[in-house]
Amino acid sequence: SSRGSGGHYMLYALVMVVVGFALVTAVRAAPSTSGSVNVGDRQEELIQVIQDLETRRDALELGLVSLRLEIAGLDTRAASSKGLVADFASQTRHFSMAAGLLAVKGPGLEITIADNPRPQEQGLDAEGAIVHDYDLRALVNALWLGGAEAIAVNDERLTQFSAIRCVGATVLVNTTRIASPFVIKAIGDPEILGAALHAESDSRALITEYVKRYGLKLSVQKSAGLEIPEYRGRLTPRKLMPIEET
Repeated sequence: SSRGSGGHYMLYALVMVVVGFALVTAVRAAPSTSGSVNVGDRQEELIQVIQDLETRRDALELGLVSLRLEIAGLDTRAASSKGLVADFASQTRHFSMAAGLLAVKGPGLEITIADNPRPQEQGLDAEGAIVHDYDLRALVNALWLGGAEAIAVNDERLTQFSAIRCVGATVLVNTTRIASPFVIKAIGDPEILGAALHAESDSRALITEYVKRYGLKLSVQKSAGLEIPEYRGRLTPRKLMPIEET
């Protein structure tokens, strides 16, 4: 990289400065010229000093080459590590999406189903005039079969750990109590999801028969931009134990 090349030039310049400084120091430290010193001996001493400095310079240049090779190796390892980190992050995001741990948005269906507010006035069975857990399961199962990629009931994201069941007069989804009206959001192809609601026997019976018979309130709307929150419940198993290998 340009930063790495700049660092190499700085190191090389520093080597040259060190060599020059050593040469000047050696020349200044040499015995001063006098009439009793032979000029030839003085010249030989200077030649020896220069040769020593050149040897040191060559060693420093070899060290510089070695450092450059080491830096190149580190750059390669860093690039490889970045690739591994990016790949790991991509896989983590993919699995988080599949597990329902990320909020999502997209086209799909929004289904609202609610209790009959006045069953007594219509002479209806009060039990049949309320929405039960099995009614919600019928709709949710049909949506899964229709290829829904994400489903939420009253903003409770459904995953493989989720359950929908009655608890007294309310319905429990995951670990949250919810009550009528129930809003089911499903992301997927709206046309296919709508067809799946009528193709699956339980949801078809609910929509075409029981809703009308007991006066339940039902609406199904297509949407181009549904938003479904992430799953907020517990994921860690509490009763699973590994089998010891023998």
